[in-house]
Amino acid sequence: MHSNAFKNLWFGQALANMGDVFYIVGLISLVYNLTGSAVYMTAVPLVITFSRFISSMAAPLLLNRTQMRSLIAYSQMGKTFFLCFFLLMLVLNIGNVWFYLVCASIISFLDGWALPARNSYVPFLVKREELMGANGFLSTVDQTIQFSSWALGGILLALLSETNLFIIVILLFLASTFFMLRLPVIPSTTLEVRKVWWQQLGEGWSEVKRRKGLLPVFWIYGLESISGTVWIAAVLYLYVDLKLQRGEEWWGFINSSFFVGLVLASYAIFKFHGFFSKHRHKWLPVCMIVTSGVTFVFAWNKMALLALVLSFVFGLFDQIKNVVLQTYLQESAPPEELGKIYAAEGALTTLLFGLSSVGVGLLLEVLSISTIFSLSALLLLSTLIPVLYLQKNM
Repeated sequence: MHSNAFKNLWFGQALANMGDVFYIVGLISLVYNLTGSAVYMTAVPLVITFSRFISSMAAPLLLNRTQMRSLIAYSQMGKTFFLCFFLLMLVLNIGNVWFYLVCASIISFLDGWALPARNSYVPFLVKREELMGANGFLSTVDQTIQFSSWALGGILLALLSETNLFIIVILLFLASTFFMLRLPVIPSTTLEVRKVWWQQLGEGWSEVKRRKGLLPVFWIYGLESISGTVWIAAVLYLYVDLKLQRGEEWWGFINSSFFVGLVLASYAIFKFHGFFSKHRHKWLPVCMIVTSGVTFVFAWNKMALLALVLSFVFGLFDQIKNVVLQTYLQESAPPEELGKIYAAEGALTTLLFGLSSVGVGLLLEVLSISTIFSLSALLLLSTLIPVLYLQKNM
């Protein structure tokens, strides 16, 4: 974990993640200023989610033809190019809201290649016994960046303007590209099998089906993607308003408490990765039971302070579960196949989360917020079934 290659990977990805958050902050503000419409604002995350889903589906085609370092670096380069074009149109006041949404779609499409490639890079750069610690460290960095960048992005937007914020994003993307280009070249597999393009698109799914130990992991990811939609911003906003009957600031407090739990869990795994790795078969069912129970109590709770505690506990155990699953996935397949498997996982979770977000919105019209959270808790509890299958292979 102390190699220069691993440092280049995490630092370059941290800069890219910070730039992504700043970009979304600036884009949402720009779209609202151009249209004054909340509908167009909600289109921003929808466009980003859909584009990343398409990108995840197409990733196996690129992974078969492109070296991983090139894939990560060139995707970042492409994002930088389109953002420069985006900024030029903004400065010249030429584009309209649809132009900016199309640019956002292209940038998100390019971004969809980076995460599967990064995660599949990790087993090449660290020892097997260090995988749990490396994933914990990367999660610590990711969550810290996410937690701080939204607040920092809002501050920078208030102090500067959308244009200046996009300039900062371009600089972050350029710096990220520099570090990605310094990654070592990973030798490609010597076995070449000629396949038509539609067969290549399904290679990740074929690997999952062939490696029986990965099927329960994907079942867990799928069920959690559906249940996790109750924690999106819009649903939590309603929870604060209807259940807690508090002001908007408590919406921010609950989100912050959740992210603090994520960061602390990631840091604990990084520091004590040997302990977590040794007992991971015990941690997984415990995390499922705790997150399910916390969600159920959260559903019917009316005390604001208890909501903060529950959100923190959920974030803590949810992140432990994420890192354990991530490590298991990386150990369950050859490193050269991980990119395709991660692409399949990204496509599955992105699609289910997007569809479930729409479904939750429709259910909120006919069911109470407490009932919605209770259904989520039951879904989380049902993940114990694939966990029991998974434990046989751990």
